Amino acid sequence: MGDTKSISTTSSGSKRKKTAPGFYAVTVGHRPGIYQNWEDVQRQVKGYPGGYQRKFDTEEDAGHFLRTGQLPDKPQTKYYAVRGGPNPGVYKSWDEAKQHVHGHTGVKHKSFPYEEEAWAFLHTVDGQSTAASVVPSTAPSIKGEYGSETPLTDIRKGCKISDSPAKKQKMNGGYATTTLTNDEFEAGTGPLPHNAEDGFDRRLKLNPVSGILQYKTGRELAARKLQPNGDFSGTLVIYTDGSALGNGTAGAVGGLGVWFGPNDPRNVSEPLHGEKQSNQRAELMACKRAMDIAPIDRTVEIRTDSNYSIQCLTKWFVGWEKGNKWLNSAGKPVENRDIIEPTIARIREREQAGAKTIFVHVYGHTGHDGNEAADALAKNGAREASLQPEVADD
Repeated sequence: MGDTKSISTTSSGSKRKKTAPGFYAVTVGHRPGIYQNWEDVQRQVKGYPGGYQRKFDTEEDAGHFLRTGQLPDKPQTKYYAVRGGPNPGVYKSWDEAKQHVHGHTGVKHKSFPYEEEAWAFLHTVDGQSTAASVVPSTAPSIKGEYGSETPLTDIRKGCKISDSPAKKQKMNGGYATTTLTNDEFEAGTGPLPHNAEDGFDRRLKLNPVSGILQYKTGRELAARKLQPNGDFSGTLVIYTDGSALGNGTAGAVGGLGVWFGPNDPRNVSEPLHGEKQSNQRAELMACKRAMDIAPIDRTVEIRTDSNYSIQCLTKWFVGWEKGNKWLNSAGKPVENRDIIEPTIARIREREQAGAKTIFVHVYGHTGHDGNEAADALAKNGAREASLQPEVADD
């Protein structure tokens, strides 16, 4: 499949209406890429079946969308962590947070793009993580048999349930008291944080080497994991495609695309790895990647314009497996066996899990949204491979 460079700086000689500067990602069009001139964009999408473009403020965001089909995940708000003072906690606006900062001594505050980072800052003192939860002053309270109410944060500090604030931690007249203190706890031994669910402290991790519980760093707490979304029942439809720039030549570079849906985090756009670079290998690898990502116990329908891939994975392999010869009709070793065999194994694993693998041939470049999207992802993957620097031999 042909391709073009991803950025156009072509200027137009005709007058046009001025628009705000930006970067246009053309994912489906005559020449997918990034453009800065609106008339250039129109030339790429006008008259092209299913032509699609989207404008971004930065080239980085446009490139991200072009490569992955996903919108950049940027935080839309700030979280303000206030540590120390009478009302420590995490607030969603500075107007709210500054009331607990100004006029108080020993208070530290900082803004973060993610709430988890703010809570991590709140749980850290002089670079050391603490397990005692810090919550706003609206913390729930426990009313004991003596009629007094004490916030849970005070109970965690070791005061008696019946003590008044003026007598906290000064009396021990025989009433039931907690044994917890507000010092640093060993991982897994302190009170749960305010946002714990089902008794699970998400601040903890198991060291894979030592097997010891440890507290996560602020970066680890703020990490985001992509999760599949959409319909989780019935047949899962996946579009796949492969591309190879300079297919058939010594300098060919390939890419593969797997499309689950618009802005789906499972979408794949990546270079074809390995020394062998061809369109057929890219097509097969795209099918394999789709099989690897899809749940093993769910029926999948893979739609591809590669009849070669479909024949390899549904018919031809039967003859190749006989006698474990893996020879084609000309008596030569089967090409791409290293991709075909593990893909067949995945198909059989799915069958054992009670699900099916269905292959459907679609005609490429006929305006089919799913196929066009997979094609764009594949071309982006090949383009990414072509931009990677070559490593010279010593």
